[in-house]
Amino acid sequence: MGKLTSGPFGPMQGTTGRITAYMLNGQNVTRINPDHPIKLKRNSKGQLANQQELKVVNKFLDSLSPLLKVGFSIAAKNTTKNFYNLALSYNKKYALKGEYPDIEMDYPNVRISEGGLPPALNPIVQVVPEGLKFSWDQATGYDQNRASDQVMLLAYAPGSERVRAIRYGAERSEGFETLHITDDMLSEPLETYISFINDERTAVATSIYTGRIGG
Repeated sequence: MGKLTSGPFGPMQGTTGRITAYMLNGQNVTRINPDHPIKLKRNSKGQLANQQELKVVNKFLDSLSPLLKVGFSIAAKNTTKNFYNLALSYNKKYALKGEYPDIEMDYPNVRISEGGLPPALNPIVQVVPEGLKFSWDQATGYDQNRASDQVMLLAYAPGSERVRAIRYGAERSEGFETLHITDDMLSEPLETYISFINDERTAVATSIYTGRIGG
C-alpha cells in the first residue's frame, strides 16, 4: 500500500485500472487490486447437445473403425474428408435420437457403408449354434456381374459394446454367411447390419439394418 501527498489538484480518490486511491485516517493511500477473475461462459443448451451427440457417435464408431474404413473409404475418395469423417457426419445427422441430456444411438438408422452397389435383397438373420446366419436372395434381378460381390456383416452389442464383424465374406451368389459369435455375446441384444463390396474393392453397397436379435 502506498501513500500519496496531495498534488496540485487535491488528494487522489477512486479507481484507475488496477489502482484504487482513498482516504484513510486523513491520509491519501492507494492499493493494487487483484486481476479480475475470468468469467467462464456457460455453454448453451445447443452447444451441450452437440457435444453429447459427438461423444455418443464417436463412442459407437470408434469400435467399428476397421469395418468403416472398408465401408466409407471409397466414398471419401477425391474429397477433403476421410472415411471416419464421412461415417461420423452421416451417423451424427441421421442416426441419433432423444434430446439432451438423453441423446443415444438410433440403431435402425445407422449406416456402416455407403455406395452404389445393389444392396442386399430381402436379408434375414437367424440364430444358429455357431452364431448368426445371414441370408439374402442371390443375384436374381441383378446384373450377374454382381454375383462375386462379397458380403460385409456386423453384430453390435450396445450393452457390452462388443463387436463381431466380417469385412470380406461369402459371395453374393452363395446367398448366406455365418457370423460366429460366442454364447455369452448371443445372450445380449444385438444390432445387425449387412452390406456388400465388390472383389475389385472399388465399390460398396449402402448398408441395411437387419434388425435387433435377442433381448
